[in-house]
This record gives sequence, C-alpha cells and structure tokens, in this order.
Amino acid sequence: MLNEEDLMNRITKVRYLREECFKYLEESSQEMLAHQLIYSIAKLSSEKMGPVKLGEIAQDIFSISDKAKQDNIRLTIEKTLLKCGIVEKLRYAPNDVRYIMTGYRFQKTKKIESFRGDTSEPVGEVFELPRSGWPISDEYFILRAKKEGFVEALKKINSDYDSGKIPKGSYEILLHMMNENVNRFTKKIEAKYSELDELVGK
Repeated sequence: MLNEEDLMNRITKVRYLREECFKYLEESSQEMLAHQLIYSIAKLSSEKMGPVKLGEIAQDIFSISDKAKQDNIRLTIEKTLLKCGIVEKLRYAPNDVRYIMTGYRFQKTKKIESFRGDTSEPVGEVFELPRSGWPISDEYFILRAKKEGFVEALKKINSDYDSGKIPKGSYEILLHMMNENVNRFTKKIEAKYSELDELVGK
C-alpha cells in the first residue's frame, strides 16, 4: 500500500494538465462519467487513505457494483483519466487492481507553437479538488487542533492578565507553559507536515 509520505506528495505537488484533459475537472463536465470518477476516487481514497477498487467506485457512483458498471468505469478511466495522468492504476495482484489520484491540485497548460519548438505555458489559477477529499492523516489534524487549543488559551491568558484577573506571578508561569506547548506542536508539525501545513494550516 502507499505510505503517508506518498499521499502527502500527491497533495502538495501541482499536476500540469493539457486543456483537453483539464476539462474533466471543470463544472461544465459534471454530467460526464470521467468527472464523476475523479470526485469519487478522491473521496473514497481519502476515506481509505489509499487506492480504491472498481467495485467501490461503482457502488459510490451507481449504488450498484455489477460487472457491467465496473467495465464501464474501467474503460472510461483507461480512455480518459489514465491517458491524461489524472489517475494512477496500481496492480497489487492479478485480480487486485486499484486506482488513486496522481494529484489533488491541477494547473491547466496551453500549447504554444513557435519556430523554436513547441512549449506549454500555465493558464489561469491552480485548481484544487475539495479539501474534504484530500487523504490527510488524522495525526496532522490532531496536532493542529492541539496547537490551536494552546494558541487560544494563550490569548485568553493575555486578555485576563490585561483585565487584572490573573496576578503577575501566575501569568508569567502560564505564559511560559503555553508558549512551550505552542512551540512543541509547531515543531512536530514542521518536522513531518511542513508543506501540507503551508497549504491547509494557515
């Protein structure tokens, strides 16, 4: 199975897509199965923290997981999302094939033809799939919550001291203790989740 670092890299790195592939992400393609597959695979892989099977995708989209539905999904993925590099196919065993997003943030590129040769350039803003569908570990959210809890407690202590509710001696002890805890959780987040925190923690 994919490890946590691999999943985080898929979130933090921006994937570049040709215009004809980028369309599968856009609202105008909502009715297309390829569009529905992107959002289904993202959601399911976030829940599982790993790649998902055809049967799981079929159940999510069609509420049924028969062979015909799975074949339809498989063909659509192969003809569109795999060719575009939006989804990756992982084979764990002859009868165990699973799919996962190659990224969760995408940039449209436009082909530029010139006498020096063809190049591509970014077009528009970076597109993000809904963050609720990003495979982020529970540990990150726990660390963030603990840090934010101490940050809020620090604000309350400062406010109470300013209004004369806390004596100076107690204030200095509490201030030192709260700052130490904020710094401790900040270091833990930076050590393991620095790139992710830049995206979602600010």
